[in-house]
Amino acid sequence: MSTLKELLLDEKTALARVTEHLRKLSLDRKIAEVIELNKKCQARLWELARDGQPLSLDYVVPANAKPLEPQPFEGKNSLPAFTRFQKVFYRTKDGQVAGYNNAGIGGIIGWGYYIAEQSDKARKELAVNYKKTPKEKPEDWPEIKPNTAGLSRFVYGNMIDFLRWVDEDVLIGKAFRHGEKDINSYFVLCRKNPRK
Repeated sequence: MSTLKELLLDEKTALARVTEHLRKLSLDRKIAEVIELNKKCQARLWELARDGQPLSLDYVVPANAKPLEPQPFEGKNSLPAFTRFQKVFYRTKDGQVAGYNNAGIGGIIGWGYYIAEQSDKARKELAVNYKKTPKEKPEDWPEIKPNTAGLSRFVYGNMIDFLRWVDEDVLIGKAFRHGEKDINSYFVLCRKNPRK
């Protein structure tokens, strides 16, 4: 059986074939194959996912999740270094979907808190908006700081990530400065825990 990476390197592969492949994998295996993807494969997956299903906020934080209950996704970005991270979503007590980036260098560059919302550019996509930060978080998480402060401004400042559906657990994302300027940076996410 081909791996996800091998499928994406085949120019004949369509999104339906990628989704079918992922659905046959255990969640652990799915995570393993997702985090193997390099920039070329992530860029190809972004293009394929244009035909994906519409995303809603309930995809990243199920409607039955408790307020402030973490919903982690394992991530791999296309940067040259520090590629592994978690994007952790949660629902605030007032119903907003928020989150932060749990990365090994978070203590240096900041934690990249954000508000997730339906994209106004492409209604099928979600927008992870670093220009907006939540007012509350789980008690034991790092402090919420604006993404325009310190080194964070070079990583998350004025950034909006857009997310596209790949399957029930996998998303592909692309980063844009001010939500408009394509910075040619991708990341792929896979749900860490089974949906309840």
